[in-house]
Amino acid sequence: MNRIARTTGVLLAALAATLVTAAPAGAAPSPGAGLDAAKTAVAARIDKRLDALKRFEATVNGAAQLQAGHKATLTGLIDEQRSGLTALKTKVQGEATAADVRADARSMVYDYRIFILTGPKVRLTAAIDTELAVVAKMRAEPGADTAKLDAIARSLQGKADVLLALQPGPDGDAIRAAVTPVRQAAKTAHAELKALRKSK
Repeated sequence: MNRIARTTGVLLAALAATLVTAAPAGAAPSPGAGLDAAKTAVAARIDKRLDALKRFEATVNGAAQLQAGHKATLTGLIDEQRSGLTALKTKVQGEATAADVRADARSMVYDYRIFILTGPKVRLTAAIDTELAVVAKMRAEPGADTAKLDAIARSLQGKADVLLALQPGPDGDAIRAAVTPVRQAAKTAHAELKALRKSK
């Protein structure tokens, strides 16, 4: 289990403990210090995700080689997630029960997957599109190893689209497993391009 997964688990466990304290067994939860603290904790976590989306947006806008279709998809995703999380933050503040705040906390993680999915979508798509642009540039150079460059291009073909099609959900391990081969393809292509450049 990685740091993000541990952090998510700790957050949900701490939130559950706070809400149990705020709402004793057999009693209807009512607004109070415990419930307010839980709302504040969830709102703070939402803010971290909104801050991350700002960084991702800057990456998208600064990626000169990002293909137009990929840029449009990522921009739309970021806008949609920003809108959804902003609405969720407002919803959290209006909750009157522990169960509703817990549900909002789960939604914040499972319905968005900002850190384990949106971030990789942005970074890896930008990396893959940049690597494909480098392949095209190197092909035009005298003495280019076109066979090797073609192999690198094939290894990246369609990987960004597969990544962009992944959806958030409760199974974080499945999401990580789906992202891993795309990350590995981008990493391998980068190393191979670097080696080709050095060999010239």
